This record gives sequence, C-alpha cells and structure tokens, in this order.
Amino acid sequence: MTLHILNASPFADPALTQCARVLADGDALLLVGDGTYAALEDGAFAHLMQGIVGLIEVCALAEDCQARGITARLCAGVRMVGYREWVELAVRHEKSISWFGA
Repeated sequence: MTLHILNASPFADPALTQCARVLADGDALLLVGDGTYAALEDGAFAHLMQGIVGLIEVCALAEDCQARGITARLCAGVRMVGYREWVELAVRHEKSISWFGA
C-alpha cells in the first residue's frame, strides 16, 4: 500500500499519467499544490481522474484547493482533506512516493 503525493500540474508535467500507470489496489492518491488541478470535474483530466477514483482513494488538500478557487469544482469521489488527514494517510500506508514536476 502506497500513498502517492502529486504536486505537479497535469497541464505542465506528465507526472499524473506516470503515476496513474503504477497505482495498485490499496494505494491512495493525494493531490497537493498545482496537482489539485487534476481533480477538476470539467478539466482535461476528468476522465482519467474518474477512472482513478473508481479504483483507489483520492484526496485533495483542502487548503490548496481553496487557494486555487476550485473547491466546488472537484470530480465526484475526490475527498478534500486537511493536514491532519494527510498525516493519517501517511501513517496508514507503508510507503509514500512524491510526484513533483520537473
């Protein structure tokens, strides 16, 4: 079980698609920073995200969504979390992988 932390904008970096290829049962995906744009329900990556949400737990850092004005535009199934829940995700998973843009 791995916690994948995506910080890269899906519009500027292939990290989201690379991450999606290695997701496995029991993993979780946490979107932070510009990675939160991947969860836009009307965005270019909505179809990909809906497929991921169907397989694993997907969360977005609430503070980063709020800073970008996208809290009301997230794909169904993406759960907003705070820093406390981020820590809980990290504790619950054996390892974590950070996906940062180049």
